[in-house]
Amino acid sequence: MATPIPVVIDCDPGVDDAIALLLALRSPELEVLGVTTVAGNAGIDVVTANAAAVLDLAGAPADLPLARGAAGPLRGGERVPDESIHGVGALGGVTLPVSERRAASGAPELIARLALDRQGEVVLVAIGPLTNVARLVTDHPDAAAALRGIVHMGGAAFVPGNITPAAEFNTFCDTEAARVVLTSGLPVRVVPLDVTRRAAFPGQLSDRLAGSSDVRTATAGAMLRGLTERHEARHGKRLCYVHDATAVAAVIDPAPFGWHRHAVDVECAGELTRGALVVDVYGRTGGPATVDVALELEPAAIEELLLDALEGSR
Repeated sequence: MATPIPVVIDCDPGVDDAIALLLALRSPELEVLGVTTVAGNAGIDVVTANAAAVLDLAGAPADLPLARGAAGPLRGGERVPDESIHGVGALGGVTLPVSERRAASGAPELIARLALDRQGEVVLVAIGPLTNVARLVTDHPDAAAALRGIVHMGGAAFVPGNITPAAEFNTFCDTEAARVVLTSGLPVRVVPLDVTRRAAFPGQLSDRLAGSSDVRTATAGAMLRGLTERHEARHGKRLCYVHDATAVAAVIDPAPFGWHRHAVDVECAGELTRGALVVDVYGRTGGPATVDVALELEPAAIEELLLDALEGSR
């Protein structure tokens, strides 16, 4: 078997972040070096407590580094709320036991240390707003350059947004941070709504997981079922999207994805289009084509990977 890919996961749990963490920690293809948190799906206190609790649920080592990051956008202002999607506590109505893990302060500093310790090896998996990552790029450029790459779940390239008609949630939450990262020239892979919406997780599979006799599996299923119920109430379809887990899957196995390298930017000023991901297919902006954007996906591969991880067969 190939040597596991060392990763740091920057997240804002959130149901799909929780599932992404469980997938990463259950996958022999990955070596999770640390976890950092950023305000997004809920406030920074909630998402940090959730990350610690999910690490416990996954059976992660007690000394796995965990660091608390940004409480709001790069340029200040209020966090964009998302509790209507993930529920009070942000885990689909599931309350996990309070963890005894204590998060350090300084998420960008933890990422920087881990990147410099393993130069050219570490993939930063950024599945929340990009505030911490932008601070890494601006405050620790040597460490950012030492990363093997960044994989980010965010943006809506050629499909409607999910927070505004033009913008995906993570990008809209901190558009300036997204611009810093995506125009940095660093090797970035973006997993946008264009593909994560193809990886719909059916309600009957959430029910199957929730009915398991294994506590870890049943808890993951209950979180997914809570997300499914909110989606069904809004859209009439009994399913949910595992956006962030799809990005982790892209690190485990990029083959089911269709990747396209382009210059990418983020609209920061548009009255109706703030937060839009701008993919420069024809090179008209003159920006460097350093971002690989996933625009196609074989969705069955994601479902199989998730079920294997959550039911304990990986």
